[in-house]
Amino acid sequence: MRKRGPPAVGAPWASQRAEGGPAAPDGILADSPDRAGVSVSHSVFPQVDVAIVGGGASGALVATHLAGVGADGPRVALIEAGDRLALGAAYSTPRPEHLLNVVASGMSAFDARPDDFVDFLRAGPWAGEAPDAIRGRFAPRMLYGRYLQTILDGLPADAPLKRMHGEVDTVSPVADGGFRLTLTSGDAFHARTVVLAIGNASARLPIPGADALSSAQLREAWDYPRVAAIDPDADVCIVGAGLSMVDAVLTLRANAHRGRIVALSRNGLMPLPHVAAAAPASGAYAEAALEAVLAGGVRTRMRALRAWAAHEQAAGRPWQGVMAAVRPYVQAMWASLPVSEQRRFLRHAARQWDIHRHRIAPEVASMLEVLRAGGGFALLAGRAKALRVDDRVRIDYLGRDGAPGRIEADVVINATGMEKRIVRTANPVLRSLLAQGLARPGPHDIGIDTRHDGAVRDREGCPVPGMWALGVLRVGSLWESVAMPELRGQAHQVATAVRRQLADGRA
Repeated sequence: MRKRGPPAVGAPWASQRAEGGPAAPDGILADSPDRAGVSVSHSVFPQVDVAIVGGGASGALVATHLAGVGADGPRVALIEAGDRLALGAAYSTPRPEHLLNVVASGMSAFDARPDDFVDFLRAGPWAGEAPDAIRGRFAPRMLYGRYLQTILDGLPADAPLKRMHGEVDTVSPVADGGFRLTLTSGDAFHARTVVLAIGNASARLPIPGADALSSAQLREAWDYPRVAAIDPDADVCIVGAGLSMVDAVLTLRANAHRGRIVALSRNGLMPLPHVAAAAPASGAYAEAALEAVLAGGVRTRMRALRAWAAHEQAAGRPWQGVMAAVRPYVQAMWASLPVSEQRRFLRHAARQWDIHRHRIAPEVASMLEVLRAGGGFALLAGRAKALRVDDRVRIDYLGRDGAPGRIEADVVINATGMEKRIVRTANPVLRSLLAQGLARPGPHDIGIDTRHDGAVRDREGCPVPGMWALGVLRVGSLWESVAMPELRGQAHQVATAVRRQLADGRA
């Protein structure tokens, strides 16, 4: 692989992983056994400038922007409860069948360098392939995780970054400024500023009686090894029909699954496919249609989207071009809706939006259709009413037509996605912040409330000095806050705000 130079904000990162390096600044432990992994040391270090809680993709990108300047950068602690940094739930999959839902050209971790991921693929995994061919392909997510780890590994050897393995239990303000962070291990330290990069957590299986399931009968869709370990002869019921369901079905298929696979969701809708060469819709009609989409209530906007999509299809162009055209305006569309209209969207339009917006690779869609046509996979629409366990798992549901139905299975996969409602969180640091009044639920109790720049709002709605959030925690305020274009922009924005506050000495 070609050598890459150290990352710097606003300049090309790149480089070979550095080994060794000088001792860390005062207060930072110097041990770093595996730079792609997480240090297992739980020793106390008294103070850092920035504590990043969560070492997934979002946290790793914030750390890269802050520590990429080398020894002159702020002292940063990147704290992750999992075994590996930069991966999170999405990119920790080891399964080659799990593909990105965006082509390689759209997956750079840096807005200023749109071909950065493409260059990574050309330099290693897909060496020798033409750049244009790579840009239009859907890469395995495991390769993207490797890309993010390589970015973190490419930081300068003298970067004052401490990689910590542990779970933050509490974050509390201290009298002389900053925050005291306590880990579940009992260790504690002081940070002048805190960035909350806490990623996705699975929602609980929403079926009465689900607590009776044994660990062998219940698998979480994001627990990739346990899904892969399902007996090929087992009958499987997947609850949910989103991207996590798609992952589970692909893994079962890759393992030559012979048992029955049934997915159950309230709407019976699953993600739609991307198409090749779906450029953003443009022209005079598109300009007028975009104005209509950005105005009015949910019904008006949905009608405008449907009319625009129909116009594109009548002209022989894919409807996906409409979604590409509105993509840069999604957050503005959400923020411009009155609260009552946002509620209407969540009740009536969110699922339709999701299946059109968060699409899957064409080859993945084709595999699913072949499975359905051959009887190896079925998707049912209905609301689960009860679950009971005897010799098998039995799920009673009420179909969309009102008719009762029952699914019998040996294994249930929970693919209901992430838990958006912060009041249901099991994360100790988020519970601590809510209890102290240092955070409050976001709009509609989704995520936490933040200012436009990611600053966390307290119980009274005032920004908490020195505390920011990004990623899924901002979904209530922004709605679109989980895809890489948003994550990379937020990471840069938060890092800039942190540096400014540290420089001003206000933390």
